[in-house]
Amino acid sequence: MIGRPTRPGFHTVTPYLIVDDVDAYLTFLQQAFNATEHFRTGGAGGGMHVEVRIGDSMVMVGGGAQSPVEPMPAMLFLYLEDVDAVYHAALAAGATSVLEPGPNFGEPRGAGTKDPAGNDWYFAVWHDRPDAPPASVEPHPEGDVTPMLTYQDGARAMDWLAEAFGFQEVTRWLDAAGTLSHGEMRTGNGRIMLATVPGYENPKRHREQCSSARAWSSQPWVIDGVLVHVEDVDEHCARAQRAGAIILSTPMDDGPGRLYRAEDLEGHRWMFLQRAKTHLRQ
Repeated sequence: MIGRPTRPGFHTVTPYLIVDDVDAYLTFLQQAFNATEHFRTGGAGGGMHVEVRIGDSMVMVGGGAQSPVEPMPAMLFLYLEDVDAVYHAALAAGATSVLEPGPNFGEPRGAGTKDPAGNDWYFAVWHDRPDAPPASVEPHPEGDVTPMLTYQDGARAMDWLAEAFGFQEVTRWLDAAGTLSHGEMRTGNGRIMLATVPGYENPKRHREQCSSARAWSSQPWVIDGVLVHVEDVDEHCARAQRAGAIILSTPMDDGPGRLYRAEDLEGHRWMFLQRAKTHLRQ
């Protein structure tokens, strides 16, 4: 079963961002989103690993000049109280606008920015409405930070993630052609959002055509992936492998607990961790 126990202060799903200049990026997060740093250590292969809090959620940041992996921009979604204030704070901190504040995402107010490292941050004010996704069957306090993943075939990815990782589908919106315009899945008290966008090339296909992508993909590290806490990491790994996941590293004891790394059907990378008690290397 997925979702418990998690590290104190963490939700089940934790975004992990890889950037070139970690210190400069942390300054941006502090100025734009009022992030607070909670932990810092050396990362794998000479890079850096830092953990920050935004609202009630943790975000992990890694990379640096000595890191063996290259940055891969990601998308994140936040629910917050003042969209306009955060939007302008992000621009003042060095972000660029990708969506001006307005009635976006089906909410009364939403906006989007691209940070200096190339990551997209979308945020909105929550408004209860008849067409809103259903609440969880059991009450779970959900985090302020939600990973947003893009797939070439989002509908198929949702089916696969349920089979391989045990994620629970919350909502699935398809367009007239059957393409996933928006999907949400839950595990424990964490949630991910998925979509398919025109022209997108998934990590697996990208590395077939890019020598740099092939180089950093040859390492078993989770690069701009997602950390998920599980109850039984060995059982979870066996389930994922049966469903066709590529196991990058088999379950092993690694300081904070027992973990394994996997790649999904389109090449996105995941880390699954059992009973994390201390801090995690990338």
